[in-house]
Amino acid sequence: MPNPNNCLRYWDLADHIRIDDAIALWCGVEPAELASLNFETQCMSAKRAALVAALRTERLEYEDLGIVTARGQVFKGAPIDELLQKDRLVINKASLRRWFEQLPFEDRPAFLFDEARQAVLPDGSEAAEMNSLKAIALMAHLLAASAGKYRAGERPNSEAIGQAVNDLAKQFFGEEVRGYASFHKKVGAALKTFSKEIPQRLRDS
Repeated sequence: MPNPNNCLRYWDLADHIRIDDAIALWCGVEPAELASLNFETQCMSAKRAALVAALRTERLEYEDLGIVTARGQVFKGAPIDELLQKDRLVINKASLRRWFEQLPFEDRPAFLFDEARQAVLPDGSEAAEMNSLKAIALMAHLLAASAGKYRAGERPNSEAIGQAVNDLAKQFFGEEVRGYASFHKKVGAALKTFSKEIPQRLRDS
């Protein structure tokens, strides 16, 4: 389980952010922690003024969260000051990063510029799973081309490849590592799924 006191990295996954949260992260603290203090420092007020000015002059892109009408429709398009007052505005993080690029290097916040924190966004879509299987199939063909022990006739040997991966996982992560004993099944499924899509020159290599 992640440490509840070290959740700043999860903000990296959002593509839009509220102005209060942006100010907190600009200060390098967890937004909920800053909100619990229930006061604003002079530095925070200055940062808020800078962001509001950029929003008002359209130098920052934002999205109106809208308000649900009695008919269940979402109304958007209120003036910027109303959105700010009612906390119905979220700032586009890509736009925010471009805005910060015009400031001195030391003023650029880690949540936007620390390379170690640049998030790879999780993707639970079917397309992501299919791409993973395709990559496994390609790697299986590369292994088969590199050594005969990974081939069964002219095709990759999913059993041998799976066993090799399982053995290496134990070396790297210890004997108690789980999830690799049946990896050969995933290799087999990947090869079966993409057998017609793998270029002939790769299958024959």
